[in-house]
Amino acid sequence: MNLHDNHIVLLGNIVSKHNQIRYFADGTAMLPLEVITKRKWRDSQGVWQEHSNYFSVTLLGNDAENAVANASAGQGIYVRAQIRQLQSQATTGKDTLQAQQVKLIPKSTAINWNQAHLVGTVVKHSELVQTINGIDLLTLELDVSNLDDKTIHTEVKLKGATAKYIANQLAQENAPTIAMVEGALSGQSKKVGDSFNHQYWVEGHTCVLS
Repeated sequence: MNLHDNHIVLLGNIVSKHNQIRYFADGTAMLPLEVITKRKWRDSQGVWQEHSNYFSVTLLGNDAENAVANASAGQGIYVRAQIRQLQSQATTGKDTLQAQQVKLIPKSTAINWNQAHLVGTVVKHSELVQTINGIDLLTLELDVSNLDDKTIHTEVKLKGATAKYIANQLAQENAPTIAMVEGALSGQSKKVGDSFNHQYWVEGHTCVLS
């Protein structure tokens, strides 16, 4: 039985301004969008902090054709998706989210979701280290399958007590190799020409090895 899983749920806003539908040779519609999610929290001093993440989301088929008329900058959007890694020479290192369910919602929603769930095989892991703030950090590298059985390579970053617990488990002889992770999707973007290349990882909140 294949236990691998890879799904992302986002609730945020579209930020791309010129959203145009394209078609593959077989006639399938494709609509690429840039989506932002924001997270707000109070730091240890009680001061509000905010962090934004930008994601490349690809809508296909009927989802693309139904959304294109209203997919404008500022529009709220709910997306359930999978991480995909583009393999062509021109797009090496570019991650995207392939939408499976999409719903446009009223503009400028103040509520944001960013949920990631992965189940995959641990192929490599770092040593347990400490950040400059003294927090334990462990990085896992997972091979995760999509619904079409294509394998992607994804990083998971664990912190604090979770990082320490998983590091101790991995140090044992015959350690389990299947990781089940719940967290939030994060990433970085690099501008290449007129577009951006995105690379994603999961900030793991909880993790179980099996």
